[in-house]
Amino acid sequence: MAEAGDHIRIGTSQLQTGVYELRIEGSLDWANAPKVESAIEEIFRRSCYRIVVNLKSAKYISSAGFGCFIGSLDEAMKHDGDIIFVGTPPDIQDVFNILGLSKILRFADTPQAAMELFKKP
Repeated sequence: MAEAGDHIRIGTSQLQTGVYELRIEGSLDWANAPKVESAIEEIFRRSCYRIVVNLKSAKYISSAGFGCFIGSLDEAMKHDGDIIFVGTPPDIQDVFNILGLSKILRFADTPQAAMELFKKP
């Protein structure tokens, strides 16, 4: 049996000047949440505070995973940035909704749609 934290792949790429995509594949739990936090911090170190979090291939997000997004959103907003989630699977979207996070977070179907949301307050 695999250990917690073993089932995640994280990738980043620049979508356009000032906007990065963070791709999460697999399960985000307490054991690997620090890897996601590090990836987001690396984007912030580039003075980039607009992040598209692509969850298309995500299987599960624990409370620790949701927590790292909330903390990162606060940092992004301090620098007039935002974090927009794309490709969120229905099961994960349901958890965002149950936790009330859909009221403070923004979602789009595609990275291109997210780019349009960055233009809107």
